[in-house]
Amino acid sequence: MEALMNADDSRQEHTIRTGARVGGPRVLVAGASIAGPALAHWLRRRGAEVTVVERAPALRPGGQAVDARGVAKEVIGRMGLDAPVRAARTETAGAYTVDAGGNVLETYRAEDDGGDGYIAEIEILRGDLSQVL
Repeated sequence: MEALMNADDSRQEHTIRTGARVGGPRVLVAGASIAGPALAHWLRRRGAEVTVVERAPALRPGGQAVDARGVAKEVIGRMGLDAPVRAARTETAGAYTVDAGGNVLETYRAEDDGGDGYIAEIEILRGDLSQVL
């Protein structure tokens, strides 16, 4: 991908071009956070020339944690992003439910239910997922 920066009178616009494919449709995607780059990935695979534009000067760091379960894990794998997503995931290993006296009532681990339990095996901050995409 090639990153381009264009400035006009009042705002900066950031553009990412995923590369040209001769004869394919040309598509403009607005937004370079999560959905935009994911859409661009699949459109590019289908032969489109895709340009992603973003008005923000940079990706937002941090954000809420995103759990990847079931089909989401499959999509991450099909995109070839399993290794980088796993490398960027949070280190949440589990959680406990305790009573008022501090006694553990239940234990939840990231590996429960094949990684799709109460604590997801793949939990990644929104900003980190955006960066990977």
